[in-house]
Amino acid sequence: MSLLLVAGSASAKEFPPGALKVCGATQCRVVTDAQSGAFSSLLWGDRPVTRAPTPPVGSAIFQLRFRDGPAGAIVSATAIRVHGLNCGRFQRGKWYRLPASLRSVTVALKPKRLRASVPPSC
Repeated sequence: MSLLLVAGSASAKEFPPGALKVCGATQCRVVTDAQSGAFSSLLWGDRPVTRAPTPPVGSAIFQLRFRDGPAGAIVSATAIRVHGLNCGRFQRGKWYRLPASLRSVTVALKPKRLRASVPPSC
């Protein structure tokens, strides 16, 4: 993907400024540089990812999107479900714990609601 750059000797990828945004029901907001770094570590880092329970139907959710591109993940208040990114790290249909440093990424956005069927993931 052209938006991702390999970081030095680390296995994580870095997002250029403005490359990620989080979207609610009516608007999107660009993810800060610090939050982009935290997403990079989560999505491509070396640390194990922790599974999280599936949020109940009707829960508030948001989309993590790439600039001018598709949604890369669904984010709830405490969990993330990745779509087609680093499928060796994330399992199809599973939710993972959202790090505390990223839990404020959706503040002040009007949420969408989780439906019983969501797009397929890895």
